[in-house]
Formats: sequence, structure tokens, C-alpha cells
Amino acid sequence: MKKVVKISIGNLAFTVEEDGFLLIKGYLGEIQDHYQSNENGREIVEGIEERMAELFLEKAPAGSVVTISIVKEVIAILGRPSAIDQEQGDVRFASSSYNYKRVPKKLYRNGQDKVLGGVCSGLAAYSSLDVALVRILFVILLIGFSFFGLIHIGGGSFMIIAYIIMWIVIPQARTVEQRCAMFGEPMDLSYINQKIGKGATNQSSGALKGLGRLLSIVFSVLLIIISVSGLATLSFSLFGLEVFKGVIPINMLDYLYLGVENGLFLKIAIISFLTLPFLGMLYGGIQLLFRFKTTRVRPGLIILLLWIISLFAVIFYTVKSTRPYWDSAEYSGQITLNQEVDTIYVRFISKTPMPEERVLLSADYSDFFVSWMDNNRELVVFPNLRIVRQSPKAERVLKYRTYAHANSYSSALVKAQRAVPSIQIKDSVITISPKYYNRQQKWDGLSQEISLNIPESVIIIVEEPLQHSFNKVIRKEGIFRFHKWERNFERKFDNWEHRFERKLDRFEDRIERFEERFD
Repeated sequence: MKKVVKISIGNLAFTVEEDGFLLIKGYLGEIQDHYQSNENGREIVEGIEERMAELFLEKAPAGSVVTISIVKEVIAILGRPSAIDQEQGDVRFASSSYNYKRVPKKLYRNGQDKVLGGVCSGLAAYSSLDVALVRILFVILLIGFSFFGLIHIGGGSFMIIAYIIMWIVIPQARTVEQRCAMFGEPMDLSYINQKIGKGATNQSSGALKGLGRLLSIVFSVLLIIISVSGLATLSFSLFGLEVFKGVIPINMLDYLYLGVENGLFLKIAIISFLTLPFLGMLYGGIQLLFRFKTTRVRPGLIILLLWIISLFAVIFYTVKSTRPYWDSAEYSGQITLNQEVDTIYVRFISKTPMPEERVLLSADYSDFFVSWMDNNRELVVFPNLRIVRQSPKAERVLKYRTYAHANSYSSALVKAQRAVPSIQIKDSVITISPKYYNRQQKWDGLSQEISLNIPESVIIIVEEPLQHSFNKVIRKEGIFRFHKWERNFERKFDNWEHRFERKLDRFEDRIERFEERFD
């Protein structure tokens, strides 16, 4: 059984084998002899003992014995003063140049100086700034994002999200080697002489460089968060939502008549045009954060070239696809209604019943519009119904308008004349049929509108596909939402229109009375 000795190194107690103790004693004696003539020799020796204690704690956990093999390994890591002097050109006589082995810094979380995850202290070590300054900067940014609402991706929670992402992405410095790399310090003796001997000669320039590195880290994290948020939002908007059941937004192009035979290339161009900038920001943020070396194959340049190509592709396919819609025309007509009825019933009848979900429905005091997609992925679109109140003496009529788009006015006019709304009138019942669109029979820029010009006293009731008597507002949408200001504007506009029509009716009555008196 080997004899052990209890010693204190760097103000920490260790149990060491006797052979190891003799080796440590001789090594520290060599260190003291080597640096005794140095102005800061005492501080250098104390720093070496602290580093030795850290290595012993890492390789021999608390309660275990430091063996001679561990002592030899630690001394090999620290190095002999004579060997390091030979590499650096004798530090004792060239201390003004502060030669030492340079170690590239690596970004780690500092677990030995942390409040939560050690992110701020890790950034401070990496950027050569005081950790208090970094924490103050974090609080200032947190307050700034909260108060001014900067970058609308969460307001004040932006800095919290950034901190959590850095907590997950940045590893923690657990070993002595990682902690040295965090500060850019070598593990051997060379760093101590540089750290203590150099003093505060270049603190100001180091602080400026550190501040620049910190700002680059903040900027890179900002790029990563914006790019990831943008990619997630685009993915959800283009592929995660359903305009109708089973139909995502990007596939709505399949229901449009386009000037190109295949809409796949237009889809690819649109997706590439929208996503490539965020991919470029993500690559740039990662490269800036981790300081990846630029390779011969430059992904950033490739992404830029692909985005330029996609931009021209979007312009080309958009111009070509919208060519059938370059001109427009309208056609109108009217049907006389029964002048005696006091209630009119309107029925929107289709070959499939209205589903409970994914319905576009807008109904208020004077308008009614409904559309949906059935189980066969066929789009059912009814004409927009509008109620126009008029003078009791005016003729009750149903007016219809058809708006059509084509590549020329004559073609659009012919299309509008052929697409008169399908309407059946029997006594007090008006039946309206829809248009059907699918991937074979696509929507080609056609829209229909029906207006009932009737007196205020006539009641209008929609019986199908649901009951509506134009005395309230109903909104039922797919992914679309109507804002409050839009609803308020519609209500105010309807009220203004209704008041104007009443005043106009009164004015017409006065004119009629004046004409009667004049006659």
C-alpha cells in the first residue's frame, strides 16, 4: 500500500501519493527558481498553482487520491519553464514582447460564473469584456425591445428567446481545456506570464475588439432568429394551413387558369424567391457566430445567384401566367320581379350541401356571399347578392352583372355575355345556382353579382344554405379573418348609403309633387 501525503495547492487540499508529492515539490521549486527574478514572479507562481489545482480536480475527483501518473500528466500539460522559454525565445529576457502560444477562442457557456445558463459570462469571455457590462447590455436590449417594440417577432420576449436559443446552441465549458479555450488561453505556463506580465497595456484596444466581437455575436444571433422565424412562418403559411379542406395555399394555383401549361415551375419560383433570402441569412448568421472559414465553394454566393435566378423566374412566369387577365369587361341585365309580394325568399342551391368547416361566408345588412369546397375537391362559388333599397314607387327588379377577364376586351366581353348567372324566379322564391371549379375546369377571372332593388318594406330572407334575414352580421371564414376596422367601415358605409338613398327618394318625391303642381 502506497504512502500518501496531504498537501495544499492553490488553497485547495489534495491527497497525493508520496512519489507524486516529491515530484510536485521539485516541479514547484523549479518554477519558483525560474520566475524569482521576474517582477511579477510571485503572482505567476500562484497562477501556476491555481492551474495545477484545477487540473488535479478534473482528473482526480474529490475524495480520491492523486496518483503519480496524474501528477506526471498534469506537469506534461503545464510544461517545463526551460522548454517554454526555448519555444518563445526566453520569456525572462523578452518579457516586453509577451511571446506566448496563441490559442483560438471558442464560444462556451461559463458554468463557473453564471446567473442562469452562463450565456452572458461566456459571451463576455469570448469578447474580452467585463461580464457585468454584457449583462447590463442584455437588460438594456430587453427593455428596449419591450418598450419600443423593436423587431415585431415577440417584442420584449425576443431577447428571452435569443437567450434560450444560445443556451441550447452554445455548449458549456466543463473541462479545464474548454475553459482555457473560452478565454483563448493555452493550458501551459506561457499564458500566466502573458496574463500577469502584460498587465493593462492593451486593455483599451482589447475592450474595443471584444465589443466588436460581442456585437457580431448579437448580430449573428439576430440573423439566425429572424431567418428561422421567417422560414417557419413561410412553411406554415404555404404548407401548414388549409384554405379549404385538404387544399393548402400554394396549391390554390391549381384552381386558377394560368397562361402557362404547368404551374409547377411558378410554384418553385415563388417558393425559392421567398425562402432563399432567409436561408442566406441563416447561413450568414451561423458562419458569423461560429467563425467558419470560407471554402472554395461559397454557399452564400450560390444562394445569392439562385435567388437572382428565382427573381427573374418569378417575373417571367408571373407575366406569362397573368396574360389571360390583362383586360376586362362587364355585362349586365335585369329581370322584373313580382310587384305585389311583401317577402322574398332566396335560395342558394348546389349539388352538394354546405359543409360545416372551410366555408367562406360574409353576410351583413345588405350583402351575402358564400363559397366552399366539397368533398370532391370542387370549389363552389355563388354570385354575390346585394340588397338595394329604393323608393316604394320604383319598379322592383333583379339586376345582374358579370365581370370577366381575358387577354383582350372583346374576348372578355364575349366571356361575360356567356356567363350570365343561373337564376330561377317563381312567385316570391329566387333560386341561385353556383359556378363549379376544379383542377380541370379552372377559375378564369369570372365573377358575378346580383342586386335586388326593392323597397324598404319588403322583407328578404335567405333560406339556404342557412337562414339569414339581413338583420345581423355573420362571418365564417377559412384562414381569412375580417378586422374590426373593416367591419366598422362596412357598417358605416352601409348606413351612409342607406341614408343617401332615403334622402334621394325624398328628393324624387318632392320633384314629382312639384311636377304635379306645375302640371
